[in-house]
Amino acid sequence: MNPPAFVAEPGAVLPEITFGPLSRADIVRYAGASGDFNPIHIDEGYARATGAPTVFAMGMLPAGYLASALSSWLGGPEPLRRYKVRFTARVWPGDVIACTGRVAGVGDGVATLELEALRRGPGPDGLDVPDEEAAIVGVAELRLANPGDSAGRGEG
Repeated sequence: MNPPAFVAEPGAVLPEITFGPLSRADIVRYAGASGDFNPIHIDEGYARATGAPTVFAMGMLPAGYLASALSSWLGGPEPLRRYKVRFTARVWPGDVIACTGRVAGVGDGVATLELEALRRGPGPDGLDVPDEEAAIVGVAELRLANPGDSAGRGEG
């Protein structure tokens, strides 16, 4: 099934895409794929010794989930000109990552999107956290297919 065509109208909301729940194995696999073997992410004893309640995901893991959602919304990576994120909260084993976004502006053949990867789940202490806790916030800019037409996937 193909995703619905991306429409670049200011204020348009992108459909939520979720990933997870995140397992410790997911974190270890990401360590192997990325080469990030910082023990705070994969060694429970080390994480606790540093003051963290448990291991937690590398920031780039939920950033990658958000990039994957962005590619799904756009029908592929081709229209993407810029992708910039900021880490705002840790992501813990058991969390579900819910990716959302909205069209913030359109002009000169470019659409600007505001993006979030929200963490939902038990958190490190086993308690649920509010849905609105953003783990990643970001901005993406993309080329529009026809600068005078707001609909399309950025193909030219």
